[in-house]
Amino acid sequence: MRRTVRGTILILTGIAATAAAWAFPFGPPNGYTPAPGDKPGVACTQCHAGTPLNGGGGSVRVVFPNGLTYTPGQTQTLTVTVTDAVAATYGFEMTARLDNGPSTQQAGSFTAGSNQKVICSNNAVIPSDGCGGNGIQWIEHTQPSLTNTFSVQWTPPSAGSGNAHIYVASNATNGDNTRLGDHIYANDYVLVPASSSTTNVPVITGIVNAASGANSIQNGSWVTITGSNFATASATWDNAIVNNVFPTTLGGVTVSIDGRPAPVSFVNQTQINVLAPATSTLGPVSVVVSNANGSSAPATAQLALSSPGFFTFSQNQGRYIAAVVLDSPSSFEYLAPPGLLGSSLQSRPAKPGDVVLLYGTGFGPTTTPLNPELSQSVAYPLAHTGPDITATLCAVTVGGQAAQVQFAGLVSPGVYQMNVVVPQVGNGDQPVTMKLLSGASIAQLLFIPVQQ
Repeated sequence: MRRTVRGTILILTGIAATAAAWAFPFGPPNGYTPAPGDKPGVACTQCHAGTPLNGGGGSVRVVFPNGLTYTPGQTQTLTVTVTDAVAATYGFEMTARLDNGPSTQQAGSFTAGSNQKVICSNNAVIPSDGCGGNGIQWIEHTQPSLTNTFSVQWTPPSAGSGNAHIYVASNATNGDNTRLGDHIYANDYVLVPASSSTTNVPVITGIVNAASGANSIQNGSWVTITGSNFATASATWDNAIVNNVFPTTLGGVTVSIDGRPAPVSFVNQTQINVLAPATSTLGPVSVVVSNANGSSAPATAQLALSSPGFFTFSQNQGRYIAAVVLDSPSSFEYLAPPGLLGSSLQSRPAKPGDVVLLYGTGFGPTTTPLNPELSQSVAYPLAHTGPDITATLCAVTVGGQAAQVQFAGLVSPGVYQMNVVVPQVGNGDQPVTMKLLSGASIAQLLFIPVQQ
């Protein structure tokens, strides 16, 4: 897969975490966001001890209705989502700053919603004539929330103000009313004023499974988006992964799927590769690409419980599945005709009885549901999707013969692995089929080389 970046947008969104009910049940003091002049790298971990910032296995994300752009003076609703597997209650604090003074200049203004308040630098609720001094505001919860989403009303600054930084931190509490065991998350984004021109707005022409090219996609699977006006330069997420959290903004480009931000691994002018975010929706979902020039018209993707596809080696028109053959439990060679991958990569055909590892995406749910926004260090096997827990999770054939599947599961973000024993088949390129317990199957005509 490829990747790329665009952008001069840098929005820092800071929602300072809600303190646990024991600490600040009615909202934290000001200054607990990652904004300059607040407590970057600390957020609410000063009071909620035991787990480092962004170290709780979850995240806080903000969805912007117009992508990473704003129209001066036009109020928009920001949606904050806190993801944490064990949280009982949630809270937040957020601030917005101007690019030319991120520690001293307020960007626009907030309006408190239900169970929210806006406070000033003196920790008092904002008066009717606004905060005094430098005018900096923080919006936060007024009581612990049982739901993990918050809607925030933000009115951007006036024309000519430049980029706006919005800084965010959140608290996912364990509900024990102490300062221990809670998880604090922080994030940041940059918004740019929307361009009045529509000539360079992103245009989406295709949304497909990154391995198979099929039109259906799956939560946590690799997705390729094609089109135009995405970015002016290529970029990858290699230097943008912080604390094992994948970026949802890469070079000023963002992607939302079903209204949720998708981790972006690569972007260039005509292609974006993303991990589909976690969502309970199945069926048609909206996909939007945004950059400094604005947001694309919504395109529709089909989200399925599973959407299997094998990755392929690019050589020979993608005829062969991207795979390796084990020489021993700790060594392997690439599963391809000798020389196909060049002199620097050792490859060979498989023999009957060899164990081969086949790689793909979209093979369905795993025994432990995973957050696509976070990196992964262990493998998770496929989960049973029916009432019979003894049913075969997947069926594989090689050369028309049933093959033993020793393992099938997720081994890295979006990448599934199948350990398959090659059956007794003849020499030559042998076609491979795969069908999941859910009924989904590989539609590609692909091969592995076999030589006894």
